[in-house]
Amino acid sequence: MAVDLDVIQREQLAWMLHNFPDATVNQAVLGVCEEAGELAHAQLKFEQGIRGDKGDHEAEARDAVGDICIYLFHWCNLMGFQLFDIIRETWDQVKQRDWQKFPGNGRDS
Repeated sequence: MAVDLDVIQREQLAWMLHNFPDATVNQAVLGVCEEAGELAHAQLKFEQGIRGDKGDHEAEARDAVGDICIYLFHWCNLMGFQLFDIIRETWDQVKQRDWQKFPGNGRDS
């Protein structure tokens, strides 16, 4: 199923304006960081084999990844950017790197 990131971003904007009308860019960035910490926590506990089983850790990790994306939409909305455009622009650059062939910098120059 294809997902239109622009539609989700517009929905997130409406939700944000309703729930957090005074939201700041700093709060969006801190939200990304908090959720990245939750992702790291889930991965660490999975690798250590403690505080739950594989399913528990996968569920926590998936939740964190989703929340990171929501906070990125939040940040982009506050900054006036389209997340999909940023992803496309960045992917167009990254996909041209060949780290196997050019381990120093991913490119020949």
